[in-house]
Amino acid sequence: MENRRKTVVINSRFQYQYALVAAAASVLLINLFIIINTLLPDYHGFLLSGWHTLIVAFIEILLIVGVWWGSLISSHRIAGPVFVIVREIELLSEGDFTARVSLRRQDLFQPEADAINQSIEILQKRLHRLKEIVEEIEHQPGGYAPVTPDHIARLRVELEQFKTA
Repeated sequence: MENRRKTVVINSRFQYQYALVAAAASVLLINLFIIINTLLPDYHGFLLSGWHTLIVAFIEILLIVGVWWGSLISSHRIAGPVFVIVREIELLSEGDFTARVSLRRQDLFQPEADAINQSIEILQKRLHRLKEIVEEIEHQPGGYAPVTPDHIARLRVELEQFKTA
């Protein structure tokens, strides 16, 4: 399965909110710096007239764009893995126990993906053991022979590993 995400924005609500907060925080910090330097006594501060104002405005626009893009890239490392995990869990809910969470090397949530994959592996093995017991019952000489107490006990042991209520 191809595991390369080609779009930067995976979860627009989360990622745009993340980028907006980061951009707003950076603008507030730079403006706070300008205000403090302007109000300090015995300091010439910034000349905020004419070309200086345009230069500061241009730098702030560049800062906003840079922080916005950086935030989208950064949040992609969060939203992307969440998307992959949800996709694989949906496959699992459809009965596909071969589904595995495969993240890119630089993505966050690697330990969580490993834990999910280990859990799916355990479920897959338990389901396989149940299928083996059923096959044994089905393939006894004479077709569907009576189920032995051994079969019932083995089925009960396997089924008791599942908590349903």
